[in-house]
Amino acid sequence: MKKKRTEKVNIVFVMFCVALFAALFLVGGCSKKETTEEHKTPEVAHKTETGKEDDHEEGMVHLTPERVKAAGIEVQKVVAVQPSGAISATAFLELNGDGIARVNPRAAGRAVTVNASQGDRVRHGQVLVQIDSVDMDQAWSDYLKAKGRLDLAARNVKREETLFQKQVSPEKDLLKARQELSEAEADMRLARERFRLLGVDVKELETGANKSDQPRPLIPVCAPLDGVVIEKTVARGEMVGPEKTLFTVADLSTLWIMVDIYEQDLAKVRTGMRVKLSVSAYPGREFKGRISYLADMMDDKTRTVKARVTIDNQDGSLRPGMFATASIDAGKDSRAGKVIVVPEEAVFLDGAERHVFIQEGDGGFAVRRVSVGPASGLKVEIKEGLKVGDAVVTKGVFALKSELKKETLSGHEH
Repeated sequence: MKKKRTEKVNIVFVMFCVALFAALFLVGGCSKKETTEEHKTPEVAHKTETGKEDDHEEGMVHLTPERVKAAGIEVQKVVAVQPSGAISATAFLELNGDGIARVNPRAAGRAVTVNASQGDRVRHGQVLVQIDSVDMDQAWSDYLKAKGRLDLAARNVKREETLFQKQVSPEKDLLKARQELSEAEADMRLARERFRLLGVDVKELETGANKSDQPRPLIPVCAPLDGVVIEKTVARGEMVGPEKTLFTVADLSTLWIMVDIYEQDLAKVRTGMRVKLSVSAYPGREFKGRISYLADMMDDKTRTVKARVTIDNQDGSLRPGMFATASIDAGKDSRAGKVIVVPEEAVFLDGAERHVFIQEGDGGFAVRRVSVGPASGLKVEIKEGLKVGDAVVTKGVFALKSELKKETLSGHEH
């Protein structure tokens, strides 16, 4: 009996110990959780309460005056200006359609000499290729025959006039001789016209027709304008015909720029407006022209209308096929309020957002997120993120981006 009572006491003691251990474990866990909450940093707590970081300042770069100078950093105060009303659009450079010529032979034959190659500058009337043609042989033969008949008819007229004056020959013989002379002259005019249609200089042929060593005449194919050979498709000895284009010659002193005008801007655009053009090949340089034609039809896919600008290219800087940005001067918009604009190079892309650097104090530069509007020339409108008086960095943005990246990486390491 005494033994059973002892076992019962032992069981109660074990249960008490288990309950005590469980209570101590729960108290320790709660204490640890409270300690973790108490030691949370103020920055993390602040971010949890606000739910977001400062929208404007995402980083800061500090540089000494020497480093600012070495990086070539320039700062410009932000001012509000009246919008110019300029329309910015994409553009594409083309050959001037009024200054291009495709050169074809006027008769079938064999190319005997080829005197020009692709890229050559040629002058109007310059012989590009000479063609040995059966048509030319026939025209030459007909010319010689007509010339012989004309000479004979002219002599017969003189003879009959002399005989008629001496009353040896009747008048009808004189009239017949004059009729034959008229027919011979008509045949000669026809022979000369055939030469002209073949592109041959008749006077040059007639000058050498009396020479015994007159070479076999060839058909010259000449350049119809001053320009550059942009395409050549003929080789020496090749058989060619009127259907084959031997050369393409283009006058590159002027070019056409085709500008896409969106539907909402169409009412602001008209022929004669000034246009400034910028291309990536020549940063900072502007080319000028005027709208010479505005298409009557709209592209139903892009919802744009083509505007053609004729631009001077005497120095040959521009090349057909280049893409460009055109800025059309549509005049001042007096109804619109002033806007903030900054140089395009002041704005940089970080991910999907655009930013600028703002100077804050001596050597301090803060990142500011901005929302941009349309670009005009080399400037871009800032819709949000800047205010008048802000000191925005316009030169040395790349150097500041590099410094910001270094400080960011350094912060992550710590």
